[in-house]
Amino acid sequence: MTVETSSSHEADAKLLQASLEVVADRADELIASFYGRLFDQYPAVRPMFPANMDAQHDKLLGAIIALVTNYENPEALRPTLEALGRKHDGWGVRPEHYTAVATCLLATLDEYAGEAWTPEIEGAWTRAYTFAAGTMLQGATTESTTTKAA
Repeated sequence: MTVETSSSHEADAKLLQASLEVVADRADELIASFYGRLFDQYPAVRPMFPANMDAQHDKLLGAIIALVTNYENPEALRPTLEALGRKHDGWGVRPEHYTAVATCLLATLDEYAGEAWTPEIEGAWTRAYTFAAGTMLQGATTESTTTKAA
């Protein structure tokens, strides 16, 4: 089973890398478009972000690149994602916010990738995001459980 998971992560990693290359020359525009979509569709999340979004854009782009670059080895990503989940929990991020981000991120990637956005690539991104968000939520849950126990 571990081999299967590993090989599926490897196959998805190749799809993720290929699709990221398609949009790489418009990455800054894609990130700005993603946040525009997120704030339009889910205005309640806007107050969770700074007024000046430049640093936030860089952080999200860096996180996406790190996820794609390291996706073949998900266990290496786990500690960072769990720590990120704890930080997000402290900022008031809830499970429904992860769903909102997924919806907007996938729609934005689809828009920017155009014809290169295939069902296989969408599946790879969905699995990668689900892994990342799930691991972040585990980190947030661990923090919440630890805080309540203390």
